[in-house]
Amino acid sequence: MNDELRALILEAQDGSVRAFELLVASHLPRVRRFARAFAASDADVDDLAQEALVKVYKNLRSFRFQSAFQTWLYSVVRNAFYDASRSRVGREHAREAPLAPEHAQAPSDAESADESLMRAQERDRLWRALRALPEEFRAAVVLFDVEGHSYEEVAAIEGVPVGTVKSRLSRGRTHLKALLAGTQASGGTAGKSPAGTSGQYISSHAARSGK
Repeated sequence: MNDELRALILEAQDGSVRAFELLVASHLPRVRRFARAFAASDADVDDLAQEALVKVYKNLRSFRFQSAFQTWLYSVVRNAFYDASRSRVGREHAREAPLAPEHAQAPSDAESADESLMRAQERDRLWRALRALPEEFRAAVVLFDVEGHSYEEVAAIEGVPVGTVKSRLSRGRTHLKALLAGTQASGGTAGKSPAGTSGQYISSHAARSGK
């Protein structure tokens, strides 16, 4: 950890909101993407990300510089998402809903309306399938395949051995493939089957959301 980052953390721990905002600014896009996998719908992503960052701020003084700040931040964020997801159990059953595409984004000048619609449908279908995964598989897939963390970083965030991360990642991809194949079989959307549902497929499609 460099001296500049350490000084910023210490300033934020002393209560500086400006220092905290600077500290988390670079993490916001990735936190929002992570939140998308745990939110009930896309409309709830920003609220969930904001709730998680409030918890980061409230717990900031517990950071003791014994790990990378990013690892600590994602651990707090992950716990906040888990809590929010579990609190909805019994009230909402998002993972039981059909994985139909959500609202498509407007086409860009560089592609036709049909191409844009198919891309948007594929992206939204993938995110809804990710939300349907068991929590531990969902976190592993999003942190590794979407966010680009290493096995070691995911293990530190999750508090489990690297071997457990690899197992969860493999099983999560298998579950995801089955979910996506199910929506295609039921006529959910057209397109090629995501054979193997590789990390590259997940990363490329999830990243298109810009969240």
